[in-house]
Order: sequence, then C-alpha cells, then structure tokens
Amino acid sequence: MTSAQSPSWKETGWNSLRFQCPQDWDVIVSGDHHLLFESNFHPVLELRWHVNKGNTERATKNILQNLQKDSGLFPHKSLPPSWQILTDKYSVHLLLKGKDKSASAALLTCHTCGTSLLFYFFDTVPASHTDITTLFSSISCHDSVGRKTLWALQDFHLLLPASYQLSGYNFGAGLTRLSFTDNSLISHICRLAPASQRLQTSSMADLLMVLGDVEINTESIQQSEYMVSHSRHPPIHKQILDRFKRKMPFHEMILRHHPECDRLTGLFLFDKKPIPDTLAASILDSYEIFPV
Repeated sequence: MTSAQSPSWKETGWNSLRFQCPQDWDVIVSGDHHLLFESNFHPVLELRWHVNKGNTERATKNILQNLQKDSGLFPHKSLPPSWQILTDKYSVHLLLKGKDKSASAALLTCHTCGTSLLFYFFDTVPASHTDITTLFSSISCHDSVGRKTLWALQDFHLLLPASYQLSGYNFGAGLTRLSFTDNSLISHICRLAPASQRLQTSSMADLLMVLGDVEINTESIQQSEYMVSHSRHPPIHKQILDRFKRKMPFHEMILRHHPECDRLTGLFLFDKKPIPDTLAASILDSYEIFPV
C-alpha cells in the first residue's frame, strides 16, 4: 500500500473533492464538506474543508489561531521529509497537541483555489506517513476547465457537470439518494440494494413512480428486461396548468436493474422547460455500479 495507482487503492469523489484512498477504508459522509475514514469499523481520519474567500494567507492564519485556542493544537515548526512533497500544491501545517511528538492534525491550503482541508488523525488504526501523504497528494479540490465533477462512493461512480450543485442527500438502509440543482433543473440520483429484495414486492414500474413521486399510467412507461423509463413533454396549456400547481412540467425518469451486482440505479430529471434530449444518456453513460 505504497502507491495510489496500485489495485489496493480506490478513487472517491464527493462535492468537488476527489482523491485516492486504501481499498479497505470506508468513506462516510458526515456533511456537505465533512468526511470520515474508517478501517474495519475503526476511525482513521476525519476531513473538513471549505473554500476561503479573499486572502488565503490571512484565512489560514485565522484557522490556526482558532485551532490553538479551541483545541490546543499548535503548528509543528518543521515538516518531515515525507511531507515536503505536498508543499508544491499546498501550504502545509502539521498540528501537535501539547507535548505530543506525533501529529494530531494537518491543515492544507491549496495554492490554486484557496481551499482549506483540515484532517484529524485517529490513533486507533495507525497509518504510515507514506499512506497519508499519498492520499493527500492525490487530492484534487478544484475542477480543471471543462472537467466534470466525480461522485464516487460505496459501489457507484458518476460524473456530473460542474454546474450541478448538491442540494440534498440520504444514505438510508438500502437507498442512497443524491439531489442536485442547476438553474431550474432538479436531478435525483438513486441507488437501491439489494435489488432482489425490492423486486420481490414491487415491480420496476412501481418503483419508478415511487422514487419519482409521480402518478402516471403504467401503460405509458417504457419497459424492457432491465430498464423502465418515462418522459413527459406536455403541450403548452398543460405546462401553464402545471406551473399554476407549482409542478415541473417536464421530466425524464429512468430506473435500471443490474442483476450482476443485485442493484437498482435511477436517474430522475425535472425542469420547467424542455430537458435536452441527450442529457439523461450523457449522465447514464458514466453511472456505473461495481461489484463489491
């Protein structure tokens, strides 16, 4: 476990952040900008981040002062050699508590976008400096021009336009749901597991209507062996009526079955104006489920 390119490492993406971490680590979402890393149900790392506005040096200084005041964490006077490689991308501060000789936390501030990343280390599962610095080196906290945002957690991988803003999420028992907005467009990404259990009591058409929260004639739903879908493009008088009812006139809904992984994945798009014909297909092209 010395290289992020080895098979024992995996790529994760959440809310503009993407990185590599050891395959046996679980990444748990605790907030829009808050992740926990666990190995065998033991905490390894905690990460919080935000984009600084204005002067990043002043913002970093304020963060360090607050950490010293609130948590008793002091910056280490020098960086170990294994951490020096990070200084090309970040200003790096290792933080110690009291007279401890090992770091309790690390503050990294990106030179390019001004994002501050605050890591807290747990000592229940020791990780080598090589593993930690390899993870940190792999972090991308800003999008290159034209690059899409990666959303990769659990057993799914998805690329969305960078303009999509996270508006909500739910990691319930057997149901993962991510919601996004982009101007008037509302998008929902769903993952259900295990599919076999869901399909014992409900058809895919029924699940499509429940997840999309719509009432439609099942005969209007397009159905194949592993996919159901429904599109709505109403005439102008029905569009006006829907707007009076505060409903989105247009929608594209697709639910797919992945029997090899025992999963169901769904994409639900709603808008007050016509949805581009190629939008759903372009999203689904990158929406993958990986066996675990």
